[in-house]
Amino acid sequence: MKTIVTVVVYNRLNNIKTWVNCWQQCNKEDAELIIVHNFYNDESELKKFKDYCNSKNIRYIPRSAKGFDIGAMQDVFKERLEGFPNDWENLIWCTDDVLPMSKDFVSLFIGKLNLPGVGVICMEISPSVVMHIRTTGFAIKKEISKKIIFPADPVTTKDHCYAFEHRGNRNGIFYNQIKALGLQVVQVANAENSPLYDTGYWKRLDRQAEHEKVFGGKAGDKVVFICPIYDAYPQIISSLICQTHTNWELLLIDDNPGTTITKSVVDATNDKRINYIKRKREANYGHPHRQWALKELYTLCPDADYVLISNADNYYVPTFLEYMLEGFRLNPLAKAVYCDAMVHSYIKWGILQCRLERGFLDCGGVMVKVTVACETGWNDIESHSADWIYFSDIIKQYGMKSFAKISGCLFTHN
Repeated sequence: MKTIVTVVVYNRLNNIKTWVNCWQQCNKEDAELIIVHNFYNDESELKKFKDYCNSKNIRYIPRSAKGFDIGAMQDVFKERLEGFPNDWENLIWCTDDVLPMSKDFVSLFIGKLNLPGVGVICMEISPSVVMHIRTTGFAIKKEISKKIIFPADPVTTKDHCYAFEHRGNRNGIFYNQIKALGLQVVQVANAENSPLYDTGYWKRLDRQAEHEKVFGGKAGDKVVFICPIYDAYPQIISSLICQTHTNWELLLIDDNPGTTITKSVVDATNDKRINYIKRKREANYGHPHRQWALKELYTLCPDADYVLISNADNYYVPTFLEYMLEGFRLNPLAKAVYCDAMVHSYIKWGILQCRLERGFLDCGGVMVKVTVACETGWNDIESHSADWIYFSDIIKQYGMKSFAKISGCLFTHN
């Protein structure tokens, strides 16, 4: 029997990255994951989602956000969502803020759905007097979905959604229709041990640590390094391979027109996280390659969350990425994080105290959110001041407070 797991999302790519990371570890039971994107005609968001889903071989269906998630559900039930297969028999329906808590969540839902007399399997049913089904994190058979009647008016507002589901003193329309068919609404489990966890609705619970114990750290912590090189030994590789945070990718851009030592070193590492890119020779300290890579980053590395522009001969301590990412977690409004000291070869391997000032900050020690980096761009391709121009352009857009500083001498600039 064909089962589809649908995740409806509105412009929250990190949530989808977390979902896909979980899905890749789950026991899928021949089910297919489909991302339905309510996008509000934002073309830039469309490209990000499409590129990411394509890179993971996940079916992606963009949809006008009209009708919210219940509008999308109505389109699927009525077989009018373009690109959505109509040959499914079982459907598990989720929004992006519902996370798997068990690698066997598919079989747990479908196993109960196949019990006699069952119409819908859902997460915790409201304990209120009027029962209702949360219209996320539920499973239904197609033969039952065809019998569901939606409101006559288009489902275009939150009130419409709430009325269909039930909030306050309203009847649970979805729940009541299942009961009227003579079928049962069955919980898959209580909220405390549900195989799916609604992070928004169940705010009284905090199951994040439990989730990470099952599936590992958040997928939304991928760091991409942009690194031009010209026929040199890529020292950066050895320090990245030793990082305690392993979700990184290195874009090593080589513009030597001949055969290079760089390519042979990359081949010898046999590490899929290292992406060797050959480009035509450019002068100007590799800045044209940095500019190009930022422009093409959503294509080169569609699942990146943070970007760090570096040099091939830089060295990073093994906990560099771990500490920098912690800086973002401790400063949720930050657009960039930098360490407050570095070893610098230009001052006889002395320690340079870093600050937001020209000449006291190197791009190799600054991690930037990928959306900010790509929107800002690398706008100086000729001078030694290109690093500072990059930082100052971010500051012009977001202010000085958008940069968070963490303690530690975490890298060496050659």
